[in-house]
Amino acid sequence: MNRFRIPTRVAPSPAAEEPGLQNSAARLRSSRDVQARLLAERRGEAGGAESNDRNAAPAVEQAASAESPVKGEAPVRGASAEFHPANPSQKIAKVKLVISYRLPLRIEPEVADIAERDAVTVEYVLRGMARDGREVLREMRGGRDVEVLAPEATSLERVAVGIKTVGEPMTVYVRPDTLAAMHHALGDPWSVMPRATVVGVFFTAIVVRLLAARRAG
Repeated sequence: MNRFRIPTRVAPSPAAEEPGLQNSAARLRSSRDVQARLLAERRGEAGGAESNDRNAAPAVEQAASAESPVKGEAPVRGASAEFHPANPSQKIAKVKLVISYRLPLRIEPEVADIAERDAVTVEYVLRGMARDGREVLREMRGGRDVEVLAPEATSLERVAVGIKTVGEPMTVYVRPDTLAAMHHALGDPWSVMPRATVVGVFFTAIVVRLLAARRAG
């Protein structure tokens, strides 16, 4: 009897003939594990979103209750773009324009007198008047301030001869309601005239008033 035992013949595995099926069982198990993990993550995200929605619901209801008007009052629309007196830190956006520093020739002797009295140059006086005029124009509010300058501005707007440009174009800021009142004061309710022209006329009127006050003082 042969002392070497012949092993039992084992049938060949189908995976030996098809290499793609060698680890099919392992890939199937791994794919099932991945799918189970993805499902668990999705369920966890869905649960977190539902909890966030539940937590956010009272805030939404509170915001809705805050925006709802009180009985007998009209709802406020566009409150962020309007000026509220209770909030002094909120400012109204001003209109930015580039105008020419225009003065009538008839005031040149007055400017020369002021410069001679204060021992400065004429250019220094004109620059100082321009700086003060910009501050006055920036602080003008509505029709009341415009009505004070309306007669002088109307006369300057109608007279084309005797007006000259002094210095270079300058940037000014004016409130929208003041600009609308300027158009109305010059007989232009539809705002057809260029805004720079309208504001330039009133700026000239401001400087003329400042020069008169400076000379009188």
